Amino acid sequence: MLIINKQLALIGLLNAFLLSACNEMQQSKPATQSVTKYTETAVVLSGKVESKTGNVDALDGENVISSANVENGRYQLEIPAQTKLPIVLRSDSLISIVIDVEVTNYDINLFTTNIAAKAKALGGYTRQNMISAASNSVHTPDANKTSVGFRGDTTTQYGGWH
Repeated sequence: MLIINKQLALIGLLNAFLLSACNEMQQSKPATQSVTKYTETAVVLSGKVESKTGNVDALDGENVISSANVENGRYQLEIPAQTKLPIVLRSDSLISIVIDVEVTNYDINLFTTNIAAKAKALGGYTRQNMISAASNSVHTPDANKTSVGFRGDTTTQYGGWH
């Protein structure tokens, strides 16, 4: 009987140790935080603007960091190094959101403004929210869902039958 009590006590001690270790591991995990990104170097952004004249302002939050004139419906502006992302490109009441400066061509029109509004409603201008907002803005007919935008013989899609 004494041996059984010692074994039960040992099992109880082992369980208590394991539970406390698990509890410490759960508490010591850092909270997931969004990482603030910045441009590494200066970058030139350009694109088409729905309005044929006016200005395009690049905003880092509330601050205007760069401006350019719209000429023949196009703009080009330089974004300084170490600019916080996302960047809002604004022309009159239209906007476009820059979440990655590896892409340097950003049009500013009603479509980009609607995508930005949907992303903001989803919680902000994050990559995931921008992707969700953009994908929900494009209508693809049910008859054409073999691959986004593909129209034709599916046996020749991507170079052959897959």
